[in-house]
Amino acid sequence: ARIGYYSAQVLVLLCTFGLMKLVQGKNDTTKLKYVDTKPGANQGKEIETTHVEYDVAQVKQLIQSTLTSVVMISVMHWQFKFTQPLLMQSIMPFKNLLASKVALLYIWKDPATGSLQRPFVAENPLASL
Repeated sequence: ARIGYYSAQVLVLLCTFGLMKLVQGKNDTTKLKYVDTKPGANQGKEIETTHVEYDVAQVKQLIQSTLTSVVMISVMHWQFKFTQPLLMQSIMPFKNLLASKVALLYIWKDPATGSLQRPFVAENPLASL
């Protein structure tokens, strides 16, 4: 289970870096202006960027999310001897990568309309409850 989990994580990270190269290769320099809604020092500040810069930032967030997940699952496995999360987390990163909005735009070639229009709206995981 360990080998499968860590191999899957390395493969997901390689695919994510490949997605970043795909975004950079397309080099969509269309201007994008939006107001930052994330809590912090920049909240409410107007940000001017390009589609390629915005999409690369989104891919970097996906990489950070994957690495955070690897650390948490590794601690649960090595410190607390849980093996069940290894199996589930071997599959979920692929789903997260392939269903991400950047992947929908660049891999699946979906049009940038509706929920795929930049800036992406953060989905509330508790909204369906």
